[in-house]
Order: sequence, then structure tokens, then C-alpha cells
Amino acid sequence: MTTGRVPILPCAPSGLSPAAAAVRHVLRAVALACLSVVLLGAADPQAIPAGTTPAAAQPLPAARAAKNVVIIPIKGPIDRWTAFGVQRRLAQAEREGADAVVFEIDTPGGSLMAVLAICNLIKGSSIANTVAWINHDAYSGGAIIALACREIVVHDYATFGDALPVASAPLVGMVPIPEAEREKIMGPLLLEVVDSARRNNYDEMLVQGVVRRGVELWLIENPSTGARFFVTETEYRAAVGGEPTRVNPTLPSVTGPSGGADATPGTPAAPGSDAPPQPATDSDSLAFRPAAGAMDARAVREINEGLELRASRSARPDFRAPGHAGQYRLVEYISDGHGIFVLKSEQLVRFGLATQKIRDEEQLRAYFGAQNIVRLGPTWSEGLARAMTLPWVRGLLIVIFLICLFLEMSSPGVSVPGAIAAAALIGLVVPPLLVDMAAWWEVAAIVAGVALIAMELFVIPGFGVCGVLGVVLLFGGLVATFVGGDGRLFPGANPDRSSELTWGVVTVLVSALTSGGIIYMIAKHLPSTPLLGKLVLKESLGGPEPTMLEAMAATAALARVGDIGRALTPLRPAGRVQMGERIIDAVSDLGFIPAGAQVRVTSSDEFRIGVEMVEEPPTHTAA
Repeated sequence: MTTGRVPILPCAPSGLSPAAAAVRHVLRAVALACLSVVLLGAADPQAIPAGTTPAAAQPLPAARAAKNVVIIPIKGPIDRWTAFGVQRRLAQAEREGADAVVFEIDTPGGSLMAVLAICNLIKGSSIANTVAWINHDAYSGGAIIALACREIVVHDYATFGDALPVASAPLVGMVPIPEAEREKIMGPLLLEVVDSARRNNYDEMLVQGVVRRGVELWLIENPSTGARFFVTETEYRAAVGGEPTRVNPTLPSVTGPSGGADATPGTPAAPGSDAPPQPATDSDSLAFRPAAGAMDARAVREINEGLELRASRSARPDFRAPGHAGQYRLVEYISDGHGIFVLKSEQLVRFGLATQKIRDEEQLRAYFGAQNIVRLGPTWSEGLARAMTLPWVRGLLIVIFLICLFLEMSSPGVSVPGAIAAAALIGLVVPPLLVDMAAWWEVAAIVAGVALIAMELFVIPGFGVCGVLGVVLLFGGLVATFVGGDGRLFPGANPDRSSELTWGVVTVLVSALTSGGIIYMIAKHLPSTPLLGKLVLKESLGGPEPTMLEAMAATAALARVGDIGRALTPLRPAGRVQMGERIIDAVSDLGFIPAGAQVRVTSSDEFRIGVEMVEEPPTHTAA
């Protein structure tokens, strides 16, 4: 026996036929399927519109991926110690096996030589994965350092640019640079930024506007490929055609007009001039093309030689060559050539200089896909050494050195002033030696100057050739320690050197005058003070003797030329001499004088008594 079951069908809603109900269920299923597709698409990172993708959701390029990341901060004014610290920390990152280095930049700029040294360190590092994190400001030298890195990321409120070379003078501040000298400085600067742009795929015309006035640019696009370029007036006419628009530039003018003419290398060109199209050659990819005005032919030649030496090739097309005419359209008018470029974070991303925005280290970790992030800041010893090279600190050390040197030479054998003078000299020359502000010959000049002055005082009477030469060597060596000795720039193209020389001369002169006044006060008024009296080393020689400062102050009153006395100690060449009831410090003018010998005063002034040995008359006895 079999039993059968009747199939159960969905009941039709009230008022609907079975056929209508079936259609309704089909439509409902289709709607659910569409909704599922939409939801899945929203959850897919690839479906998020461009510009809104979170950093963690972006695909990670292989060249950027890093397990161990080192952050090297570059904060505050950039000087030689900044370059020294970057060199030390970058070497440590290489030794420890870092996969990427982030240079966190927040600086107003600084020394041109230090900036170029840091750029060379970045480009020559074995760690190719270098990123500049502008957090928050990269002005002047900071912008040049950022361009040397493979990628740039920015904080929400980052500022970048204004790297026009300027000069400063002591007690004056910023001073104008003559145009001829500025052109010499501009050569190495343009070489650096153009080479960075070619290495890291930045637009080389755009970066020229960061360091030079007169850069007038338009942004154009090839509609078929989407490629965008910043072009000059001549390039605009060749690629777009027609008269370029000059309405509402994106980057406002911040300085007065300085010209915006385009030019071929080394050849002046008037505004609006249009060179005939030339066929592109392989050498064109190496040639430097100024973005503004006419440049000195020698500077352009040196830039081209530098680019050729670095094998730095340009990826920009030659818009003047056949095949480019009319292939591009205008996107926007960038600048009118009346100011230095200063870009904000949005513009840095939009113009292709920055890849994206990074607010903190967690987003930085996601940017690299990193497991470990280590921050390497400056050490306390670097901070101390940096402070030792500040002009006012070095001036104070020079004052201490000169005063203690005078005290030691005025009263040989006391040793304490000599030790202090030696310590001050070490503080003057050792920190500059570490950062190439001093060389061995400068230290040798200072030591030789001190030796010649001592020889003049103790061995050779009077003030002659040795004394003059000693003073020249001493002060010349001190001034030279303020000036860097490297020559990595083109001849005459170092704006730091003249400023350093001025600072050195002013500091040494002011310190010498200050120490001279203090020495005069010590010799005239301070010997009787209780504090200085307690610091004087006394030696019992069988009678009352003056303190060191008393002897220095009352030298002229203690002895006169021609007085006869007796040596209480050997004079080699300095020692003690008894003149009547007084014991004074004296110096032998010629040769060694043994203790007990009769001496005659040959010279006497406020600071020194010179004596010579005289033969005692023979004694006669009665027959």
C-alpha cells in the first residue's frame, strides 16, 4: 500500500492570483540580489572613489613596504650640527638594518652648506626607501631636503617652499645679495632640486619655482593619456597653442615682479618669444632648461655638467618637437612669476609632490605596513657640542682663554690659569673640528701664536717680530675656526662662508676688547679684593712677598731700571728676585740665572720686570 502527499505550495495573498504571487516573489529575490551586490561593492576597498581611500586600504607598493622604519627628526634651524646628527643617525639606521627612513621635517631652513650635505647623505644612503614627512613646516632648506627623498607625505596643515637664498650679517640680520653673486649661488641650488625632481618623479619646472623668482607656469594635460606637466610660456605655445591665459593664478604673488621670461640654456629670451620646434635628441634628456629668465651661461654649463655627472635624465617631453602641437589642454594658470612658491598640503598632493596626508605615527606605520618604528633624536652630547659653537659661547671662551693666558704668562708656575686657558682652548677648537668648521692648520696656528708670544715675553726682550707674528697667528687661527673648510660648492657660490667670516671677525674683536678691559681692571684695581687674594698660591721664601695680582699691579713701583737685587730662585726664565725689602716676580732677559746671583733691572712696566745677571765686584783682603 502506498500513500501519497499533496505538494504544499505557497499560499497566495488575499486578493492575488497564484501567477501574480509568483511574479512578486521573483521581483523580491532580484531586489535582494541587487542590494547584496551594492553592499559588497561598498565593502570592497577598490570600489571607494579616488581621493577618499583610507591609508590602510590602499594597495602597498613593493618599493614602499618596510618592516623596520626609523624616524630621524630635522627640527629647528639647520646648521652643521644638524648635518652631523643626520649623518650619525643615518649610519646607525643602516647598521641596524632599517628598511625605510623617515625624515620628519619642521624647520624654517638654515645653512646652505648643511642642507646640501644632508641631501647628499640621503641620496648616497644604502637605504633607498626614504620619505620626507613634513610635520608641519618645510621652509627654505627644509623644502630642498624633502625633495631629496623618494616620497613626501604631509600633515594636514603642512607648508612647503620659499627656498630663495638669503644672506645675514651680525647685528644687521638679512641683507640683500648682489644679482651676480645670487646667480652663482643659484647654480648649485638648481642642480640639487632638478636632480631630486628627476630622481623622484617630481616636475622639475615646478621645483625651480621653490628656489628662484620669476617662474611663470601653466599646468597642462594630455586628454588621451592623462599626463600633466607644468610648462613655461614657450612650452605652452608649442603644446597648447594660442595666447596663454593670465587670469587668477593659483599661487598668489608674494614679492615684486622679477621677470618671467622663458629662456633656452644660457641664452636670454624676451617675454613671449617662441623658439622654433627642434627635433628631440638623446642629449635633450640631460639638458637643463631654466624655468625663468636668462641665466648666466657659465652657471647653466656647470648645472649641465653636474647633471651629466649624476646621469640625471629628464622624463619631460620636448614640447617644441613635432608631434606635440595641439595635443594638450590647459588645466590651470599656476603662477605669474612674481613670487617664490609656497605650497600647502592640499596643493602638494594635487601637484604630485606629496603622495598623501599622514597625521601621526600610527598612520605612518600603516603607510609602510611596518611592524617596528623607532625614533632617533639628537643625543645630549650633540646638544652640548652645538651649544659650544654658538657665537656668544665661543666669544665667552675666547675671553676666558685670553685672560687666563695673560695671568699664566704674568706669573709663570701658578698653573691654575694655564689649565683653565688650555680647557677653554679645547672647548674652542674640538667641537668645530667635529663638523669641519676647523682644520688642523688652524689649531696649529693658535698653538704657534701662543708659543711665539711666550717666547717674546720670556726669551727675547722687547716687542718684536715674534710678538707681532704670534698675535697675528693667534687671532687669525681663532677667526678661521668660525669658517668651514670644505669646498663642495662652485667657486664663489657659498653664501655661508662670508657670513661665517664676518661672525668670526666680530666675535674675536669683541672678545679681545672685552678681555683687554678685564685684564686692565685686574691689574689696576682687583689685587686687593679678598676673593682673589685667597685664590693666589703663596710660597714662603723667608720674607714678605706680594701676591700674584699685587705683583702684577705694582710692578712699576717695585723696581726701576738699574736697580740691583738678588735672585731668590733660579730664573728659567721666570723666578723670584729680592729688591731691597720686597720680593717680586721677574724674567731673565738673556739666559739662565742661578739662585743667589746678583741681578740688575733692565726693563720695568705694569706687567713685567726684566733682569740680567751682573758680575759681583771681587772682594779684597788686607795684606
